[in-house]
Amino acid sequence: MRLLDLLDAARDLDSGAVAGIVVTLTARHGVARTWTGACVPALRRAGAGSGPFDIAVEHVLSEGIARGLDLSSVPRHGDIRSNHVLLACTPGEEHDLPLKALSAALFERRIGTFPLGPGVPWRSLRAATERTAAGTAVIWSQTATTADAAGLLATAAEFPATTFAPAGPGWLTAGVVPALTRAGLCHLTSLDLAISACARVPEPLDMEA
Repeated sequence: MRLLDLLDAARDLDSGAVAGIVVTLTARHGVARTWTGACVPALRRAGAGSGPFDIAVEHVLSEGIARGLDLSSVPRHGDIRSNHVLLACTPGEEHDLPLKALSAALFERRIGTFPLGPGVPWRSLRAATERTAAGTAVIWSQTATTADAAGLLATAAEFPATTFAPAGPGWLTAGVVPALTRAGLCHLTSLDLAISACARVPEPLDMEA
């Protein structure tokens, strides 16, 4: 799925070309297949290098993929469902690219999202949850140092009407998944699982019916 094209564009430090390839692939194959079949392998291969230029290539690749996913989510449907999903990274977590992939994949399914981005303080997440009344909130942690189980559990307990779902390898690395599972929170281990979990959000009541 044009893996080498993505890497070649990144090595040319052309994030615009990377974005264009991502937009083309998502239009042809969908977001989920593009993410798992092209973006993730390219990111892994780029991340395997350790030299100064390798790091620059990885940054350009990440930026280009993010731009491509954003462009894939430019509104083109007039019937986006109003049962929005809240997407946020834990406090201190700066890796929000997987959440961009989830947002774009949900958009394909006419499910709107509220993407809050990286490093969201718990108090801000609670305020956003209260404001949006989101049916589902996906909380990403990339590393063990940002997998704050206590903060997530406290926030989830405050909003029983919202389904909070931890996602990302950080929760596994920190060894807190069993505690989260006992509290009723399902750890999302793949993009497909996250799409399924968010797509189960019930339709909002029509108060004008």
